Amino acid sequence: MKKNKKIFFISSLIILVVIFFGVVLVQAAFFVPAADITAPSPVATAQKISSEPLTPQILTNKNVTQTYLATYPKQLRIPLIKVDAKIQYVGIAKNEKMATPNNFTDVGWFQNGVIPGDKGSAVIDGHVDNGLAFPAVFADLNKLKIGDDIYVDTIGGNALHFKVINIKNYDAEAKTNEIFDQNDGNYLKLITCAGVWSILHHTHNQRLVVTAEQI
Repeated sequence: MKKNKKIFFISSLIILVVIFFGVVLVQAAFFVPAADITAPSPVATAQKISSEPLTPQILTNKNVTQTYLATYPKQLRIPLIKVDAKIQYVGIAKNEKMATPNNFTDVGWFQNGVIPGDKGSAVIDGHVDNGLAFPAVFADLNKLKIGDDIYVDTIGGNALHFKVINIKNYDAEAKTNEIFDQNDGNYLKLITCAGVWSILHHTHNQRLVVTAEQI
């Protein structure tokens, strides 16, 4: 009798463990990145053109001239860390922060700001990991060093060349308008999560910002 109870207890425990991990795996598989995962701070100074991601097709439908459209970014390449990522166009999320790409392999260009290659700060963000903590597109962004190369391919076929000039970590809730407002040159700012995961806030407690200048 005691043996049967022991077997029942162990079996029940195994079933509960399997159910628990099954739920965790399902949640991770269907995990949708939160809009504030890589957002550095509320974007108070940005012109709110749109809160929804744009694509070249949508822009064309909005009567954007083909010459202007050709300057829009299409692909981000960082040879050192083997990044070759499609660029989504993101705006401002409901929480007034910069939105992020809707998957873990693409990056997001802040469409409300500067076009890469223009004067000012063009901002691109990406996730550092996914719902299972597997590496995402910017998992190795922290491996970049001053002088490393970054390329942005445009819709028109040009390859814009940038070199890393600064690497800095910010507190997740710090005011970081300098990321968007630096305009004394042609800059590219890459943003991802850093630091430790906060269970309370469901995000990391820091943001890594890599600044590159066009050459």
